[in-house]
Amino acid sequence: MNFYQLLFNINQPMHLHHYSLLLALTAVATPALAQTTEEYPVNVEKNQTITHPNRQLRSVSLQSADGLQTQTVGTRLVYNDLSAKTFTALPGDAVHLSLDYQSGAIPWMHSYVYVDLNSDGKFDSTELLSYSYSQGKNSLGENIEKGAKGSGSSLQPPTFHLPQTLAVGQYRMRVKVDWDNIDPAGAKGEDGTVMGTNGIVTNGGAIADFTLNVHPTAFTPMALYLDTRHANIYAEQGALPLQPQRGQALTLRIVPVEKSYEPTQLAVRFGKNPYAEQTVNGETQWEEQALQPNAKGLVTLPAEMMNGKVRVIAHYKPISTSKYLPAFSDEFEGDDHSEPNTKVWSRTPRRGATWNRYCSNDTAVVYLRDGELICRAIATPQRLKGQEPKDFISGGIKSEGKFSFQYGRAEARIFTKPHNGNFPAFWMMPQDGSAGWPKAGEIDIWEQINTENVSYHTLHSHWTFTLKHKQNPTSAVQSHNIDYSRYHTFAVEWTPTLISWYVDGEFVGNAPKSTDSDVLANGQWPYTKPFYLILNQSVGDGSWAASPDANFVYETRFDWVRVYQTKAQNPTLTAIARNVIAPLSPSQNDEDAGEGAHKASLWYDLSGRRINNFTQGHGIVVNGEGQKMLLPAH
Repeated sequence: MNFYQLLFNINQPMHLHHYSLLLALTAVATPALAQTTEEYPVNVEKNQTITHPNRQLRSVSLQSADGLQTQTVGTRLVYNDLSAKTFTALPGDAVHLSLDYQSGAIPWMHSYVYVDLNSDGKFDSTELLSYSYSQGKNSLGENIEKGAKGSGSSLQPPTFHLPQTLAVGQYRMRVKVDWDNIDPAGAKGEDGTVMGTNGIVTNGGAIADFTLNVHPTAFTPMALYLDTRHANIYAEQGALPLQPQRGQALTLRIVPVEKSYEPTQLAVRFGKNPYAEQTVNGETQWEEQALQPNAKGLVTLPAEMMNGKVRVIAHYKPISTSKYLPAFSDEFEGDDHSEPNTKVWSRTPRRGATWNRYCSNDTAVVYLRDGELICRAIATPQRLKGQEPKDFISGGIKSEGKFSFQYGRAEARIFTKPHNGNFPAFWMMPQDGSAGWPKAGEIDIWEQINTENVSYHTLHSHWTFTLKHKQNPTSAVQSHNIDYSRYHTFAVEWTPTLISWYVDGEFVGNAPKSTDSDVLANGQWPYTKPFYLILNQSVGDGSWAASPDANFVYETRFDWVRVYQTKAQNPTLTAIARNVIAPLSPSQNDEDAGEGAHKASLWYDLSGRRINNFTQGHGIVVNGEGQKMLLPAH
């Protein structure tokens, strides 16, 4: 009952003297209830911390005509005045925000974006420009069902457009994480306070205020290219943003495969085109500076460098005492829209399982682009109607019959686009699959489904799948709070008794071989023979990942894939350190080669023998530049 209901029974007729009393009371009461001098008010104390232990707004990214921009939030405060941090956009711009919000596998929270278009110090209802959920719909008017797969997973706000007539200037922008509540000040709970049930504090919500700089002309796009060999490059903490902030210093963390590896080239090239010749038609395309990481692998690119295209080069090589040596790699550096190397890969064929039921050899679902392997799943193109019986096609590649290995470390740098139905994977199957699935085994290095910010790492065997002993011992682990707006490196280390998984170099968990003879007799550990690699983009069927969205292009990018083994796991790798990583001695070159002969034209097998006949199968061969090639058996 409100203030006036306490005074009057509103269901009874009101006499004239009641009106006089009401007017008097209103004149006194109204200013006390409504008066506020604070701009951009919130319903929480400014020092209020988040009470929910597992929720936190870590960063906000904004994509506009100026490119992708990211600002860190990263506090335990509910309200964060970050108006000193600026996003940029143009009048009429299409603006897309994405939130890095720490939560469980299902966020169970929603987002709301406000811009003070008339700069009056508050946000009215017309200034709520995007929201992911409110009373069963989002800001696009799309219906969203209740439940984990609907309202529970509706965190990210839809794309919105700034008004075309919006004047150039500075505007306050508010990003709010809350539960089904459009109040820009933050939801109050059932008891009328922010601490009550479903209040913004209790739910682990957050409010962050930024400045939006609307300017007339788009900036030059900012691009960061990572050129690595036997190394990874991360942010100082976690993965790098897809597009760094223009004009802001960027700290990188360079991590070789292992600490023993030595750099062969550490540099940064920046300018108009860092992949071109340095001078084209008399115009300088790029400048270069050497990189000198500190003992933690950290190196900072200065702000003045971060205004165009930047290529970071981090090439490493093993030495004689290195534990892991390169056994296989594909950097996917072929021509755009070409097929991946057919000496190493073949397409995954269509079969009856969920992941391969739509597999196609069409060029639209597997191809190289910008030094990456692109795998897609799409609604069947019109040009295939009449010849393609399925309404969807998807793509993947496998190294079956061309490359397999037993024990070692396999890793890939990957980017995917979460969406309902998404189901990409980086995984391995046994070269000898005669025992059938699941008896022959399966090693899933990485999977992601739907819009989840989770990476799945799983073993399948007769013991785990058929007999359903998934935790005796552990056969699957997950990593949560993965920011899939960034590339991540997913890795597995495989030994005779243990399989371990890593995300961005951080240990996630492992699955051991049982010591129980009865468990082993029932097929718990079939991981004792060579396995081959599979990289694919698939879609779900509703059993785990959701059924596909015909209006969405599912795409996963594989930057590279690499395999390392120890000398004990693969004795032939001993020769790599002697013949390839170290420069070739004169005695290893042809007598008639001469000083001008290029080392790259001389190829050797892994025992150090010169290859003269390329039509014979020699397996992996290497040249004096450290490049590798597979010569399969004919």
